[in-house]
Amino acid sequence: MSDKIVTSSENETMDIPRLIIERHLKRKLKETEIMHHLNGVNDDDRTANLAVFIDSDNHTKFLKTKRKSKYVPEVGRTKKLIQANMLEKYGIVFYGPLFTDEREKMLKLMAERTKRELGLIS
Repeated sequence: MSDKIVTSSENETMDIPRLIIERHLKRKLKETEIMHHLNGVNDDDRTANLAVFIDSDNHTKFLKTKRKSKYVPEVGRTKKLIQANMLEKYGIVFYGPLFTDEREKMLKLMAERTKRELGLIS
């Protein structure tokens, strides 16, 4: 399945993960914001597998840090503190693994609904 769609207005292409995250954040992503699939599988659009970086420099910094095994997800802190630290340290606006349990189920349904509305699944 393609991870891009063509919108009817102005023949634009739009990434499905961006649509999913925009719906979750209730705002349009800025052009500078970078989507990242955490497990490297680009058609795995579960919110638990998505991250949004404020720009490409922060995305590159995250990838280099992760490759050097210095990146360790934080445990034992509130989601709000972890999100603040991730934004400051890595420029991450949204980090899917922080949204689990009931919230994750709701976000998964939202992603499926988005794909269904776009005619990508039946």
